Amino acid sequence: MSKDLIPKMTLALSRRTFLHRSAVIVGGALLGGPAFAANQVCRLTEPEIVGPFYRFGAPFRSQLAGPDEPGDRLILTGTVFSSDCRTPLPGALIEMWQANNAGLYDTSKPGNFTEATTFHLRGMLYTDEKGRYQIETIVPGRYPVPPNLPGLEKYAGLMRPAHIHFRVIESLHIPLTMQLYFKGDPFIAKDPWAGHKQSLAIDLEQDGRLRRGVFDIVLARGL
Repeated sequence: MSKDLIPKMTLALSRRTFLHRSAVIVGGALLGGPAFAANQVCRLTEPEIVGPFYRFGAPFRSQLAGPDEPGDRLILTGTVFSSDCRTPLPGALIEMWQANNAGLYDTSKPGNFTEATTFHLRGMLYTDEKGRYQIETIVPGRYPVPPNLPGLEKYAGLMRPAHIHFRVIESLHIPLTMQLYFKGDPFIAKDPWAGHKQSLAIDLEQDGRLRRGVFDIVLARGL
């Protein structure tokens, strides 16, 4: 064999070995990709309808329920993140509103945005420098969808699961409107909104006389 061919054969073998190993690595990555991604999935918080009982102008406060408010006391905490699920968003505006223990809002008139001057179980706050929020309230009551609500007529009488409404706004992100539910509520499964968005239901833990829940919010980046 010519000595001139030896380097060429060695080079060809090295190239084939490199390609083979590269194919194995790439193939392994493709096969392992979904499983790896499933363990590190990052999802935007799912939106919901605003509902008929939103009112503009709630006061800035993190304590929605006063000390004499009937119902189980509830502390909700969490962090508002950007779309990478890692970058906290300080100064994000969060609006919250909910029904009382009996399932009643502070207005029974849909679209009652400005007529009333007092606000009950409603509030707004800004997230802190680490994107965190904390709300002190009560576990809201369930209630049937009232009759003759525009666009919701077919749901009249349907019992809604307990929920708290959120609107979250940050200048570089798309505003989010959502409803937070609680796992174990028997009315979630047949609810036309909660039933399809299990990610919006959280566990509550008993802590003495309090119940506690944690819910992180992930916003989509704007243009």
